[in-house]
Parts: sequence; structure tokens; C-alpha cells
Amino acid sequence: MPKPKYNNRDSGGDRDFQNVQEFRGGDRRVTFKPGGNRYGNNKGKNKDWSNAIRSHLEEEDIDMNIGSSSGKANFRLNKKGKGGRQGSPLPYRPKFLQEGPTGWYRVIIPYGQRYEKSFLLKLLLDSVAPLPFMPVEWQTNGHTVLFFVDERKVAEKLNALDRQVQMPNGFKLFLKVFPGSPEVIMDDKIKERIKVVMAKRYNLANKALDLTKFHADPDLQDVFCGLFKPVVFNAVLEIIEENIQDVVALCLNDNRLSVFGFLKKVHKKMPSLKILHLAKNRIRDIKQLDAFSECPIQDIMLDGNPMCDKFKEKPLYVSEIRKKFPKCIKLDGMDLPPPIGFDIAHEGTIPDVQQTFLCSAEGEAIVRQFLEQYFAIYDSKNRQPLLEAYHENATFSFTMAYPYGLGRDKNVSWLTWYQTENRNLTQVKDLNRRCKLLKQGKLAVVSFLQDMPETQHDILSFTVDLTVFTPTMLCLTVSGMFKELKSVLKSPPIRHFFRTLVIVPAGSGFCIANEELHVTNATPEQAKEAFKTPTLPTPASGTAAPPSTPEASPVIHTLTPPMIDNNAKQEMVNQIALKTGMNVEWSIKCLEGNDWDFMRACATFDNLQSRGAVPPEAFVK
Repeated sequence: MPKPKYNNRDSGGDRDFQNVQEFRGGDRRVTFKPGGNRYGNNKGKNKDWSNAIRSHLEEEDIDMNIGSSSGKANFRLNKKGKGGRQGSPLPYRPKFLQEGPTGWYRVIIPYGQRYEKSFLLKLLLDSVAPLPFMPVEWQTNGHTVLFFVDERKVAEKLNALDRQVQMPNGFKLFLKVFPGSPEVIMDDKIKERIKVVMAKRYNLANKALDLTKFHADPDLQDVFCGLFKPVVFNAVLEIIEENIQDVVALCLNDNRLSVFGFLKKVHKKMPSLKILHLAKNRIRDIKQLDAFSECPIQDIMLDGNPMCDKFKEKPLYVSEIRKKFPKCIKLDGMDLPPPIGFDIAHEGTIPDVQQTFLCSAEGEAIVRQFLEQYFAIYDSKNRQPLLEAYHENATFSFTMAYPYGLGRDKNVSWLTWYQTENRNLTQVKDLNRRCKLLKQGKLAVVSFLQDMPETQHDILSFTVDLTVFTPTMLCLTVSGMFKELKSVLKSPPIRHFFRTLVIVPAGSGFCIANEELHVTNATPEQAKEAFKTPTLPTPASGTAAPPSTPEASPVIHTLTPPMIDNNAKQEMVNQIALKTGMNVEWSIKCLEGNDWDFMRACATFDNLQSRGAVPPEAFVK
């Protein structure tokens, strides 16, 4: 008979067994190649030969089948990758079952269609007993049967059945198990069935919705509705928002939930939610709870999630949960100590945003007059008159930066000119350079301002805050938009500025003692709103402007007010019409009577309106 072929495992070509002969007269004769061992010819003579032979025999089993009629040895070699050893005395070892992220498993039975469904169900039920066996989404595809299970122990027992059960037709049952979950296609029909099941699980008296192990509900056995599927969870939230928005308690225990990043505006769909149970799920990161952080949660259950095992100390666990839910007083069924807080008699409201804040009404006229004159000169071609606006020993500091997320790239106008004079203390570490960049004395300050690019400021974009007003000092901040007029770009770049000014009395007026100027690029939103020039409707012809009232008489300025172009006038008329509710005709009258001073016109209107002196026809549109 031909000699059995053994795999050559050594690179040198030596074999463990050189020759295996037939049994002759009941004797087995085995010859070995002289000096030929697994570890070399002359090396390793002191090796344990019994261990080497034993390991070889364990790898290749020999069934000697002495009682067979042929009288020949029946050799069965191990064929790796074929699933097992036929006729081997060693037990069958099923492949390792991996665990998926959802905890669900796909079970495939090749050629399972050959057998009756009731027969397969009973066979599998008996095999996994006493564990409960509830297959989901049983389906057939050709000769293959496919279904899903949601218990790992059940999946492990099914995985061990592969080729271990003899079927009536003589074949062994093939059975493959992989991590996987059913697909869900949400439509109105399925959504209506979910709604019916939720209605059954809703307690109207307590306003509590119990969705524990929702996919296992008896009314959903023929359709898969696992809540860990985003499409199913979002459908449930839509039903809550439309029908039971006042739900107070929601139980989501044992639903294989792991992530909530797909949820949006949960607090608007369940604004009254105070009790949330998420026990026995698969939440691994506490950040996943951010989806519910804006809900007024007072009682939360998280026991049984992998996330809980990350906290070795309970105080740390409680602290992290309270960072997400400050009002929480019960965690995992245990009462928590009351949170540390401040006793507030009533909750206040945040005041509305104001474009201008004045700590003292007395400073309004001074600030308005000063800024009008300052920027009128600053936007002119000659800035030398600003020498009168600065103190003899004035100090000036300049900084620049690109807006966050809008750095230097080809789509952003660069701040190259400003970079060389940037005195940002986080970037300029050298003390001598810091002193050099600090402008001291009004000559040095105005000389620097004269060298800066020519500009045009959008006065209507200004925000002014007067934070300090005393007889000896004023401190104010002013910010807004401006254009660089002479630029190599096709359209002038729009910048944003922020000035902090310390103003002190000087002679009969005021001057700047200290100033900090910061320049950056306008964001796309800011640039869109800057320098708007809406079309101004033409007033009805033949209408004469009324004489100005005593309240509308202009205030005497030390310098001539800047000339206002037609575009700026149109914008001021539009703004005062929106602010006061007057029609265009009377808005023009109000501005003309106050010499086109927008702030003074608004103040005049408020004064007349408080006394009921504005005629009704001013509001007829």
C-alpha cells in the first residue's frame, strides 16, 4: 500500500517518522532515520524525546482499526480549517464567538429549508434549554434559514451545535453564528404598531412610559423594533412629542442601548422628564448622557452598564452624574445628599442685549460728541488734528489676531500691515520689544495712527459701553466695523476693531490718557451686516418739513460735525423708523430737526413720546 504522506514541518527537510509499515503478523515495525530527530542530527541529544513524540501524536492522530476486514491501518490526519477531526477521540471545539456592539447575533443554518420549521424550532429549543429561546426575524433565503437572538449564552449554545446534531436524513446540522442585528425599514404601518404598543405601556395616572425590553413585546414578535436602532428610537420620540409630551418618567431598561449621539433636542420633546431609567444597557461612556443633560432629571438609573465599572469610588461616580444632571437626588435607587447650592428667593431673568450701556446718563452727551469728532477726523485723509484728542503723556498699545477658526488662508484677507506692530503679550516675550512697541506721548501715538491704512467706519455698527464716569476720569469701550479704503483687493476688506479709552478732563474739554486698540478680520456674519444701505422710499411731494422744536435744537460742538452722505442718511431713517414705529416722512423730520444726529433724534423722540407730544399721523403708514 502507498505510504501515508506527512506534512514536512521542518525547513531542513527532516521528518519525525521516516517510514510507517503495515502490521505484519500482528507486529508493528517502525523504523527511524538514524540520527534524524526534530531538533537536528547531532544537536539536542539530551532533549526529552517522549515530549517530542507526544506532541507529534497529538497533532496527527492514528486510528489503527485492527478489527477491520481489510487488515489495513486506517490513517486519519488532522486537516486544519475543516472544522474538526473525524474519528478523533478529542472533543469537538467550536470556534470562538465574538461579541458585537449591540449584543445581538445572526444565526445561519445552511440547507435548513430541507427541514420543517416546527422541527428545527423544537430541536433548537431542546438544545439551548433551560435558557429561553426566542428567535427574531425568522426568514428563509433559498435553502438557507436565518434568524436573530439577543442573548449571548443562547448564541454560544447554538454556536456549539455546529455539526454536532445528526439529522433524520443522515447529514449533520450546519449552524453558523455571527454578531449582527436585524435591519429596520420604518414606515407608517410599523410606526402605528409602535404607537399601539406604547399606548399599552403608558401609565396615564403617573405619566410614566415603560419601554423595558421593547423589542421583546408580544405584539412586536413578527417585526423587529429594537430601540438601539436610531430609526426606531427617533420614531418613539416623535410619538412622545405628538401624543404624550408631558411624560414624567421613562424606563428604557434592557434595550441594548449604547449611544445617543443621534438624538437631538430631547428636552424639547420631553420637557417634563424627571425620571429616567437606563439600567442593563450597554452604555460605555458617560458622555453619551449629554443627550438628556438639558432635561430636569431628578431620578436616574444606570446600574448594569459598562460605564459604571469605570468608577472605583462612589463619590466620584455621583459627582460626574451630578455634573450632567445638577438636580439629581436619586441615583440607581439610592437617595443622594442634597446638592450644594445658593438659596435664591426667585429666579431672575437675563437683561436684554443693549447696543449701548451708560453707567451714567450725564456722560451720554460727552461720549457722543467726543466719538463723533474723533472718528470724523480719523476717517479723513489727515489725522494730524487728533493731536488735540490725546494727552501730552498719552500711552497707546496695539494688538491684532485672526478670528478663531478663520486663520491665514487664501480665502481670508491677511492682516500683514498690523502684524509688525502687534504687541500681543502672549506672543511678544522680549521685554525690550514690548517697551519699543508701546507708543508713549501724543506725537508718537498720532504718528502711528497717521501711518495706519485709510479707513471708513460704519457708525451704525458701533457698540459703546461707558463703565466709569467720574469728574476726573471716564472709561469707555467702543467696537464696530470699518473698511480699508486703499487695498490691493478688488473689494475693500472689512475689519473689526475694539478700543478701550481712558479719558480725562483737559482745559475746557477732554483728552485720551490711555488707549488700547485691537484689530481683527470681521467674521462672515459681521461682514454681511456691515455697511447696509437699504433703499429709502421717497417722501410724498409737497410736504414741508416742520420747524424744529426747542427739544430738537442741535447741541453746540467744539468741532464742526462730520458731513453725512446720502447712504448713511437712508440707513439712519430706516433704523429710526424701526425703532420708533413712525413712518418714513416723520422719521426724516425727526432726524432733520436734530441735525441728523441719530442718538439725539432717538432721545428727542423718547422725550416727546413720554409726554404724548408726538402727533398720531406720525404713525400712519
